[in-house]
Amino acid sequence: MATLTEKPPLEGADVAQKSSTNTTGSDVEKTGGHTPPGDSHPAYLNPAVMDDWYEGKPTEEELATLRRVPGNVPIIAYLICIVEFCERASYYGVQPLISNYVNRSLPRGGNGWGAPPNTPGDQQTGGALGLGTVVANAVTQSFSMLAYALPLFFGWLADAKWGRFKVICWGVGVFGVAHVLMVAAGSKNLLANGTAKAPYFLSVYILAFGAAMFKPNISPLLLDQVTNTVPTVITLANGERVIQDPESTTERVMLWFYLLINVGGFMGVATAYSEKYVGWWLAFLIPLILYLPLPLLLWFLYKRLILHPPGGSDLPNVFRILGICFRRGGIRMIGRHGFWENAKPSNIRAAGLEGVYKTRWNDQFVDDVRRTFQATGIFCFFPIQYINDNGIGAAASFLSTMLESNGVPNDVISNINPLSIIIFAPILNYGLYPALRKAGIHYGPIARITTGLLMSSCAGAGYAILNHYAYEQSPCGEYGSSDCQIGSGVAPITIWYMVLPYAIGGISELFVNVPAYGIAYSRAPVNMRGLVSAINLFNTAIAYIIGLACSSVITDPHLTWDFGGPAIAGGILAVVFYFTFRHIDKEEYVLQTGGASKDAQVDMAGTRNIVGENETNKSTNRPAPIADNEEMMISQKQ
Repeated sequence: MATLTEKPPLEGADVAQKSSTNTTGSDVEKTGGHTPPGDSHPAYLNPAVMDDWYEGKPTEEELATLRRVPGNVPIIAYLICIVEFCERASYYGVQPLISNYVNRSLPRGGNGWGAPPNTPGDQQTGGALGLGTVVANAVTQSFSMLAYALPLFFGWLADAKWGRFKVICWGVGVFGVAHVLMVAAGSKNLLANGTAKAPYFLSVYILAFGAAMFKPNISPLLLDQVTNTVPTVITLANGERVIQDPESTTERVMLWFYLLINVGGFMGVATAYSEKYVGWWLAFLIPLILYLPLPLLLWFLYKRLILHPPGGSDLPNVFRILGICFRRGGIRMIGRHGFWENAKPSNIRAAGLEGVYKTRWNDQFVDDVRRTFQATGIFCFFPIQYINDNGIGAAASFLSTMLESNGVPNDVISNINPLSIIIFAPILNYGLYPALRKAGIHYGPIARITTGLLMSSCAGAGYAILNHYAYEQSPCGEYGSSDCQIGSGVAPITIWYMVLPYAIGGISELFVNVPAYGIAYSRAPVNMRGLVSAINLFNTAIAYIIGLACSSVITDPHLTWDFGGPAIAGGILAVVFYFTFRHIDKEEYVLQTGGASKDAQVDMAGTRNIVGENETNKSTNRPAPIADNEEMMISQKQ
């Protein structure tokens, strides 16, 4: 077990070229520039171990013929999954409520705690501040943007300065402060006299910071606990010889991890009903109660965890390389031959610019960055998928306020999204995909992603059609989401019609996210997994930035086109995506049918044969051991 005493951090790959700009990656690794004393890389990322003999090492024939099974998962890993459940449950218990709290006023005839009157036929939703749809959208989008943009900083802080566990603990502490302030914002007196704004807005943005500390560090910490790191031939009790496979072990752990993320997302159901029938105080108290086990769990886990000390981060050097490429080549060189060559130490030295540009990396590191951006180019198409999946900004929430709920909280309907993922993941994994393979039909990752992009566009179109009829039949016409007080205040259309676009959007994630990250992690160099995560986070943040920038038009009477515009754009971009990247399907097919080599095989779990090195992600460079397990963010819900 790695020591818990944290060593002085090193500055990423800065040590890589102290003596010579021609230092090779293997020389860097020999110097231990990235590896603090007493720490080490797992065996599956150490070619010296994987190429050498060890007891139980499978032969080429055994690798090609024996069934692969997961190894034993340590109890400590399941406890970390429970930690993730508590954090996600407390987060998603709050997040869906933001729109109603900010948008709607206290209901007429309500109980004063924010709940509408419990009388037959009353269609009001919970409310508090009454600031309208524009402000509500701005708050929800800025909250989510911070939760997805700030992990870039806090991931670097963990790798380079503090270590993962310390950042997680600080994040949990910040979370606690946010939840206490939020419970205070549900006070009847504060709601009545209009002074609930200050504690509520403070709590929302403090919560975003806490989530950003927690988000990038928990799944790598989980994978650090998996000690089965080399494929080993074992004999089962029934006499069958199998390969105990680290890839399968990781797959099992991550499936539990993402299952509990989605189960935690269902806490929004409990808080939505509390908001509707009791009031904000209970809706905010439930997430606080779900949060309370976190400090105790972390205290219990501390001395039982495998923890890597901070060893530096390569992200600063990636930004330095980009800066040099832009300064020397300009924006016009992007995508052209020679763009990345400008940052190679050998090129800088040949140009006589050593005094202008200080290089802290080798030529191979620049190639690693180039390969990573090429491998993650597919992520550029994902903001439109995420916008169509959930509706741009908070538009779907505003649509739900225009429909007949008949006692169902309007913000509970969004939970159909994670429910569809839980239901359809095993159907795809154990039904559709095996059936296609059995029939000899190659349904590659690019084809899957294209399917998902088209499905999300269909979801966006579904929102647009439903909103069109809501406007048409609302007593307030095209201003139906603006706290309509004419008649029942809603269109005579049941809110359950929203199940369809929410479900289609959720299922589209299964077709998009898993194969996309499989491609990225199997093709990007193994030392660049932190950069893969950073690029993914950045693209998710872009979707929220777009939603924030459009706040002034995500309101009546524009909601129909707020859904329809992205749906049309998504359909066009899905076609562009397919013809841009379809060559990858052919390459993946060759890899999967090339005899014993099964590198980069992507299945529903998203981790098979991509955790360790393969023919397409090899590199002579290595990050610090703390950054080895940064396969994260397979779902935006993490």
